[in-house]
Formats: sequence, structure tokens, C-alpha cells
Amino acid sequence: MKITLLPLDERPVNTAYPQRIADIADVTLVLPPPYLLSQQRTPAPSADLLAWLQTEAETCDALIVSIETLAYGGLIASRISHDSTSVLLARLDMLRQIKNQHPALPLYGFNVITRISNADDSIEEPLYWDTAGTRLYRYSQLMHRQQQGQDVSAELDALRNRLSPDEVRDFTRRRLRNHIVNLHVLELLADGVFDLLVLSSDDTSEYGFGSQEKAWLQTWTRRLPHLESRLLMYPGADEVGCVLLMRAVNVGRAAPTFFVHFAIDEDRGIIAPYEDSPIAWTVERQIRALGGVQIDDPQAADFIVAVNTPSRLRHEYDAEHADFASEQARRAPHLRDFVAHIGAWLHAGWRVILADVAYPNGGDPDMMSLLLAQIDISQLAAYGGWNTAGNTLGTALAQGAACAHIHTDNQRQAQQRFLLHHVLEDWGYQQVVRQQVRAWLAAQTGQPEITPDTETEACAMIAYQLSALMPQLGPLAQGWQLGDVRLPWHRTFEVDFDLIRE
Repeated sequence: MKITLLPLDERPVNTAYPQRIADIADVTLVLPPPYLLSQQRTPAPSADLLAWLQTEAETCDALIVSIETLAYGGLIASRISHDSTSVLLARLDMLRQIKNQHPALPLYGFNVITRISNADDSIEEPLYWDTAGTRLYRYSQLMHRQQQGQDVSAELDALRNRLSPDEVRDFTRRRLRNHIVNLHVLELLADGVFDLLVLSSDDTSEYGFGSQEKAWLQTWTRRLPHLESRLLMYPGADEVGCVLLMRAVNVGRAAPTFFVHFAIDEDRGIIAPYEDSPIAWTVERQIRALGGVQIDDPQAADFIVAVNTPSRLRHEYDAEHADFASEQARRAPHLRDFVAHIGAWLHAGWRVILADVAYPNGGDPDMMSLLLAQIDISQLAAYGGWNTAGNTLGTALAQGAACAHIHTDNQRQAQQRFLLHHVLEDWGYQQVVRQQVRAWLAAQTGQPEITPDTETEACAMIAYQLSALMPQLGPLAQGWQLGDVRLPWHRTFEVDFDLIRE
């Protein structure tokens, strides 16, 4: 089976992760060559990318297309580019041609409702975000709340006096353009161009322009009820390529079934940070996007999804937080039972997918200490604990689903490599080593981020620290050694590295 994926951007989570899952499932995945993808703030070359996509459609068995990349040239480009609406829609309409030429070709599209970052940081945003990011985030929330009838006029008026009219105009105009693009892809779905469309939400909250735009899109979905079976809307972004890959792999096969167990059942209603719906909903929607079915009988399920539920602090793991100790004490007995359940399921031969969404941007150290002390984690079908809950769940579910297709030694090795990579990255780097590296950088340079002068040394430090953690992982790490370490966007937020068989 040959699947072609036009990814969200060039980062490993959008390119290497799907490739590793394809290796586990033993399918051929075709990605654009690197020169046809975005390079951080430099968009992909649209004309060349369109030609590549048309050629690939001739021979693939399924086509998965990121709207951001096809229309704008990548995720960051969708936030900073000045391409007109008419230019963007013309690029997207090429999909009509592909579908007309290949009507039997499964075509999956996915797009992100543009986020509003709550940080004064322009790495992924327009340059004025360096000074106005948090104020524009607050502005969008207050505007939404005012339109909901809340009395926020005084705060909103004061905030307007602290914002540049030109920056507000650019910010809102670009959101209008991007909303029109999302409406257009709904039209493409209505016209039968897409077999499935995912409109995910990145870094969401209860109030803000993004939440409003999502509601408007849902209104059109209700007005076009025949779309509901082919449209999915839920929190997520970087994991969607992996999820749709496994959906395509499973077409024509029995839908995989999943029994979900929450570490703290009463916390299934918590809304994880950067999301806008309870964690139980996020799990169910990610399973649906995969083409799976959630069932209530573990005996009949293909997989058990063990979810380490979000902390009530709704914050990154931080021992200095005022309420951290009490929350840690509340969670402790539940985590002991949770890990015991995982051990029993693995001993009985179940495929267990462990989704660690207790804290954003890194695995839960308290759960991991119990897990590593009591369980051979090499037996897990998947582990995830990175970035948002949606990112973690989608990627872990996709890897778990791929395990059902393993029948060769090469696939088993690919499975162990990706499982080890996730444990090392999501727990080892994100939760442990990154903090050490940032502290070292702050001591060396006065700020906790890399510079051109410190990147090489930072990568060497990361490699040393991750290698030192590997003996703690038991059989999972045996026979593997760490290779090259890279910081894809020249910052400490994400890392990539090679794992080499000894």
C-alpha cells in the first residue's frame, strides 16, 4: 500500500513521526522531498509543490493533504503570509482537478483553526508578536466575551489604547482570510472533493476569536447535515498526519476497537491546557479520527487506552506551584492503582496504549517513576506524553493501531525504536533534560534559549543527558544507542535524535 502525505510543515513530528508509524505498519509512505517543504518562516514553493502532488496522485492508494501547506506553504506561513484570499483558494481548487481525475482515490484533508498564542514571542507569529502577543490574545478574548453579553467594556477600551491600530488590523484581516479558507474547504467537502476533512483547533480556550470561528464553522456543518459523517472537529494539530495515515491503512478492514481507562475516573471531565473540551471528548474524537470505535467492554477491545488524566492545576509540572504538593498527594494513590492496572493488562497479553496527558509539554515524572520501577515498558503498544493532550493522544493511538499490523522482525524493530524515541523525548527530554539545558544556557548566556554560538554544545549536552537516562528504561533501551541530536527549529522546545541499533 502506498500513501502520499503532504504534511503540516517540515518538523519531525509531522514528517518523521508518520514515517516511523508507516514503518511499523509496513506501508509505503511518500513525503515531499525536503526542498519542497517549508523551512520555518520560509514557505514551501507552491507551484513546485502543486506539481509534485499531481504526480503523486497518479500512483498512490490514498492522499492526505495539509491545507496549510497546500494553500499557504506551511503552518507558520498561514500565520504570517500576506497571500491574498483569491490566491489561496486557487491553489486549493487544484484538489477538485485531482478528484475529478481520480474519483476513486481516497482524499483526506486537514486544516487548523489558526491559534492565538498567549506569549510575547514571534518565532511562529508575525514580528509584532514580540511586544503585542499577550495583549492581542487578551483582546480576542475580551472581544468574544463582550459579544457574549459580558460587561468587559472598560477593560477592552483600556486595552485598545495599548494596541497599535495597524497591528490589530493586520491580525484581524489575516484571521478573516484564514476563516474564509476554512469555509472554502467545507465547500470542497460538500462538493465531494474530500472523503474526510479534519478541522482541528490548536492552543484553544473557552473565549477568543478561534473559539468563535470554530462555532461559526460548526453552524455551517449543522446547515449541511450530510457533512457530519465526513467532518471531524476537535483539539489537535501536529498529530493529525499520523492519525489519518492509520485511518487510510485500515480502510477495508474491521474498525479497531478501544477500551478507555482513566487514571482518575472523576477527572475525565477536566479540560486539558490549550484545549476547549473535556479530556474524555478529546479521547473519543481522536479514536473516531483514526477510524476506530470506543467500546465499554475491555474483553472485546483490540486495545486498552490508559489515560493519565490531566492534573487539576492545568499547568506544566512545577513543584514550585502553590498547590502542587496537595495535588500531587491527591493523585498519588490513583497513580499507584493506574500503574498496577497497566502491569496486569500487559501480563495478560493486552495491547496497552499509554497516553500521559497529566501535564502539557512533558510526561508525568510521578507516574514514570512508578512505571519504570514496576513494568517492562517495552511491552507497551505505545506511549505518548508530549505537548498538548490532543498531540499525545493522536500519536499514541496511531502507533498503537500500527502494532496490529506487525508480522516481521523489521516491523518489531521499528516499533521498539519509536517507543524508545517517545519515552526518551516526551519524558526524558521534555520533562527532565530540557530543564537542565535551559538552566545551563541561562548560566552561560543570561537567557535560557540557544544562540548560534551555543547550539552545538547544547546538542552535545542533550545527547549526554539522554544517554545517561537510557539504563533506567530496562529492556526497552537494550541494544540501542543514541545518535545525532538536533534542534529542528534552533530552540529548546523540540528535539530530534537518531537511535542506532548496536
